[in-house]
Amino acid sequence: MSIVVGVAPGHSASAPVHLGVLLARSYRQELVVVSICASTWPPRIGRRDAAVQEALVAGADAVLDEARALVPADLTATYETRTASSARRGLLDAAAAHGAVRLVVGAAGVAVEGVIAVGSVSTGLLQSADVPVAIAPHGFTAGPKDRLERVTAAYSGSETSAELVLGAAAVAADAGADFRVASFATRPQAVTEAAIGFTVEEDVIDEWAEVIRAHTEEILADIAEFAERPRSVDVVVGAGDTWADAISAVGWRAAEVLLVGSSSLGPLARISLGSHAMKIVRHAPVPVVLVPRRAAEAYAARAGTQ
Repeated sequence: MSIVVGVAPGHSASAPVHLGVLLARSYRQELVVVSICASTWPPRIGRRDAAVQEALVAGADAVLDEARALVPADLTATYETRTASSARRGLLDAAAAHGAVRLVVGAAGVAVEGVIAVGSVSTGLLQSADVPVAIAPHGFTAGPKDRLERVTAAYSGSETSAELVLGAAAVAADAGADFRVASFATRPQAVTEAAIGFTVEEDVIDEWAEVIRAHTEEILADIAEFAERPRSVDVVVGAGDTWADAISAVGWRAAEVLLVGSSSLGPLARISLGSHAMKIVRHAPVPVVLVPRRAAEAYAARAGTQ
């Protein structure tokens, strides 16, 4: 098994490789760094096409050289360039070939430090991947000896969300990390713009927090029965005027990941419109691990083996 990291020619390899190193060390897995060269179809022969392909290969080799310089010597790592019809296809093939337990990619879009943007490659992986997809925010770094300190699982209150939380607890136990369940909520804009009703809204949020804690009591009881348990288990609720406020309210560690089930995202076509889960992902100050629908059943089953 392995942690497969996708690095893109022409883009910095730093954030995804640092995240891949953190996960590989924490889960005692081999690291596989892959750069994908998109092939033309149908294949053509000509000087111009050959020059373009050579440039693509040179770019792929260059980003792998950057990755090599970032990987500590004590980790077992391999590096490869793959030709595929798309980055998504190439990463999926690499994951299957190397028995990946995680696929790691960088955030899309303009390099705004600390921001996670889900681009076309990440969305395509969520539609097709059989393993969780970890996304590193721009600017993410990890020390050469760092291990995961904590795994936080976003909890929506649904049955599916509860199963994924149990699976996340099992994964945290594998890494010898702390674990917590987190729920988030924002105050309606009308309340934040007017003092009227603020006390009422605070009462509603307090009641919501009590309900979340009550719902998670059964989850915590199940985790307590695991043969191998996380170092510690906690439940937190974050509320604020904005999603950024709500998420920052619970505090975060440097070597931490946030797990979100993609079933919480609703239909993938709605991702660009923004669901609550996507707002959590976009404002997360730590790497996010998204569990695709195709991977959710196997991931949740981890809890059943404990």
